[in-house]
Amino acid sequence: MNEYLVSHREYKIDAKGRISIPANMRSALGSEFIASRGAGKCLALYPMESWNSFMESIQSKVPQKDRKKLQFFFSANADKLSLDGQGRVLLNEELRKQVNLFGEDTAMVYGNNDHIEIWNCELFNAELSSISEQEVEDILDRYEI
Repeated sequence: MNEYLVSHREYKIDAKGRISIPANMRSALGSEFIASRGAGKCLALYPMESWNSFMESIQSKVPQKDRKKLQFFFSANADKLSLDGQGRVLLNEELRKQVNLFGEDTAMVYGNNDHIEIWNCELFNAELSSISEQEVEDILDRYEI
């Protein structure tokens, strides 16, 4: 499994819809990767291995009724991409619209273990601040972590 430095940083989106991927995250993406909707209101960049594993998990663990919805949601929004020579990715205009990135000058690039998430900065900060310390402690206690 690929692992990314778990961090986040704001990056510029240029007029063509390209955003730089941090150098420490680029090699794990590989020469081709999948961009799709993330589980939240974000874009997710999956190395091919992680994308295939994710889709196989949906196929094997989710009942058919829900599986069809998940497969449709993620696959219909998927795009096979690669980085340009300067380490940038061109984000699909429709996907940018779906996650409130269209027309934005910056986005938050977040390394989330086996994939990279790209968020609208305001949505990312709102999501991050919505999680209380007590909630985190409760979850850790519940799963004995």
